[in-house]
Amino acid sequence: MWIKLTCLVAAALVYGSAVATTVDVSLVSASDAKYKTDREAFVQARDAIRRGDDDRARQIRKGISKDYPLNIWLDYYSLSVNPDTSKFKSVIKFINDKKHTELSRILQDKYIEYLSVKGEYKKVNVLMPTKPFLEKDAIYNFQKSKLCRFYESKWHLSQATEDALAYGRSLYLSLREMPYGCSAFMGLIKSKGYITDKIALEKFERAYVERRYESITKELSESLMQTKYAQRISKHMAFYDDPLSIFTDLDNKNADDRRVAVLAFQRYANVGKDDARDYLERFIKKFSPTQVELVAIKKTIANNCLARSRPLDDVKWVDANLPAVAWSNELKEQRLRRAVYFSQWDIVYQLLEHMPSNFQEQINWQYWKGISAQKLGYKKQGLEILKKVAKQRDFFGFLAAQKLNLPYAYNHLKLDNNASWAALVKNNMAVRRFFELEAIGDSNASVEWSELAKSSSNNDALLMGQWALQTGNIRYAIDMVVKSGRWDALSYRFPIPYLEIYKKEARSNNVALSFLYGISRQESMLNATIRSPVGAVGLMQLMPGTAKFVAKKNKWKYKGVSSLTNPEVNIKYGSYYIKDMLGKFDNNRVLAACAYNAGPGRVPQWLSKDGKKRSVDVFVESIPFLETRKYVQNVILYDAIYNYLLTGKKGHLLSKHELNYRY
Repeated sequence: MWIKLTCLVAAALVYGSAVATTVDVSLVSASDAKYKTDREAFVQARDAIRRGDDDRARQIRKGISKDYPLNIWLDYYSLSVNPDTSKFKSVIKFINDKKHTELSRILQDKYIEYLSVKGEYKKVNVLMPTKPFLEKDAIYNFQKSKLCRFYESKWHLSQATEDALAYGRSLYLSLREMPYGCSAFMGLIKSKGYITDKIALEKFERAYVERRYESITKELSESLMQTKYAQRISKHMAFYDDPLSIFTDLDNKNADDRRVAVLAFQRYANVGKDDARDYLERFIKKFSPTQVELVAIKKTIANNCLARSRPLDDVKWVDANLPAVAWSNELKEQRLRRAVYFSQWDIVYQLLEHMPSNFQEQINWQYWKGISAQKLGYKKQGLEILKKVAKQRDFFGFLAAQKLNLPYAYNHLKLDNNASWAALVKNNMAVRRFFELEAIGDSNASVEWSELAKSSSNNDALLMGQWALQTGNIRYAIDMVVKSGRWDALSYRFPIPYLEIYKKEARSNNVALSFLYGISRQESMLNATIRSPVGAVGLMQLMPGTAKFVAKKNKWKYKGVSSLTNPEVNIKYGSYYIKDMLGKFDNNRVLAACAYNAGPGRVPQWLSKDGKKRSVDVFVESIPFLETRKYVQNVILYDAIYNYLLTGKKGHLLSKHELNYRY
């Protein structure tokens, strides 16, 4: 257990040295008999509530001090365990008292779900009188579920607007899995006849032309066979597995035949067939698609033509055959990347003007706006744009700074010298509750960590971040930054655990210490025991197959997957593998990071094959996988940040070798 009478907690961290302050932990928990008694009583009361024995819980609470920090948790448990409509007024009071933001939010969400299932829509409306999110901002399923519950309650209260119907239809037409909280809302819309057979046909057509979604396509086809569209659906499915057979087996007798042909050909183009263009004229001649249908087909072909590996002639085909007004934002983004790759700076400069403002504001596209302006002779404008970019702590921000010989924008947020641990643990209730929950081993301490991260001052939050570092709670240190959005708190966002092990392996493999940390921070957030869904393990997220390969190559005894959660083993194997990747790719960290994430076989595929030298920024922007593109940028940036934190020196983002390399 972490509790001791005193412990040393650093109030500031500067390049590995700390200004220390003695912390009297008894202020928050340890030997005080009163706290010990209250803590034991709290656990008993909590467990009684969970058993449903509220009378026993109330009796125990009488013996708990009124100022005990965790009393609010007992209030929460009494309302959240076994929710009931009879508790509604108390729930509203708990939320309105605003004594605990995180618990209020959790309680509100729990009762919105509970009351929705119970059909208590007036009460749901009290808890959620206004839309919780804009539709465009509801990205995650929990957000979509909450929005569905909002519209569901409004519908039952006869307060639904066109927004509700539009959102319901958009959810239905989506090919993604339905969010858990939306089933009742969708059932309501369907029962009222707003999901017509025509809309079901539209969803079928969307699924039909896609690469994945065979099960959805077949499920919809079966239901539509009971409608007036049965004959057409039967024809669609006849060409599902062999779309090109439309040329021999389908007549063009009517509009339905034409539509069957259009979707079959679009499906053929969409499943990655490079020769779809070769059949296009033949298709047009036989089936006479409408202009709208032809544009849809060409957009599908264009999507393939703008892939990373396609030559300039394919890109030119898109420009010549698909009017720019028909380009979706996704196609425009693809076209921008190909324009960067082929140094078509006029297209980069002009096409960016036609992108949404939030897209234009992304730091990488600001960078390319500045570069394209300079390439086109708008030197002053380009310089001003790049100077702004250089103020950002980002891969492209640091790269712009390096090009312009400007200082890197580390923007390092540090503790004030007057930060007081004693004042923090005395006055910050979230901190006191956190330590109490930690003391009893309650996992809900993470809820209090979120509360204190979001609600505390910078000094209080950073002091707690420092406590996390000093006690080895690396995830808490990083979470303090993530939960509160204090991205400038670099010492806590980029911790330096297992330093001696990393140093040893860095020396042994002749790999930069900061690069090993950059990889590890990106891979696992420095969690030694984490396992990914695909089986990667530990700090450097080693796949078991990779570990076996490394062990065999070095004649090390590999003790199985479980051994990879040992930091010493994981760092040893991972560091050697990084050394191996650097050896394969000319000691180039950009290429080695690519290989570490996407596999060494991918890297040669992504290097230029047309004899033209491409710069590192063009290579990075042109990486076809979004995950790898972001991964490489993060690792190289994190390397620079770790170098700064480890040495106090502001080095270069990229070496001369990496800058001058032929990508």
